Amino acid sequence: MAEIKRAQRISEVAGVKAALEQAEAYKQMLEREAAAKAEQEAQHAAEEQAIGTQIGALVEAAYIVASADGNYTSTESQRLVGRVGALTEDKFSDAQLEAMANDAAGRVSAEGLQARAQSIASTLSDPELRRATLLVASAVAWLDGGVGQKEGLALQALARAFGFSIDELHKIMSQAHG
Repeated sequence: MAEIKRAQRISEVAGVKAALEQAEAYKQMLEREAAAKAEQEAQHAAEEQAIGTQIGALVEAAYIVASADGNYTSTESQRLVGRVGALTEDKFSDAQLEAMANDAAGRVSAEGLQARAQSIASTLSDPELRRATLLVASAVAWLDGGVGQKEGLALQALARAFGFSIDELHKIMSQAHG
């Protein structure tokens, strides 16, 4: 009988030990799952920030052209915000886009057109993003009945910073006008 009780205790201890091992494995599994979820969320946040930075550069390019004549009106602001909002399928609110334009105004004022054009170019390294940005900026330039000299010079500065020829810029401007 003593042997049966001893065998039962060994069995009980083994059962408890197995349960603890399973619990530890379960705990580790939950920790791995939580870590994977946190990593995925961090990656998603980084991607969202990168998109926000690129949209900010696009807004800044459009602002540079819209304000090149020294007169950035509320109508131009509304058009810029509305068009960029539509292009981004309203991923950014009007307030966010207006804030991007206001931030751009401060940077352009402090650093100047050439420095900002170079900064935008370093943010937008993809040639297609650069082309799309010039297309949006060109569309903004056409809004008030035509591209003036100062707007044209701003577009040329952006095109040079992006590595586009003036001929390529003219093609993009024609596309924006058409």
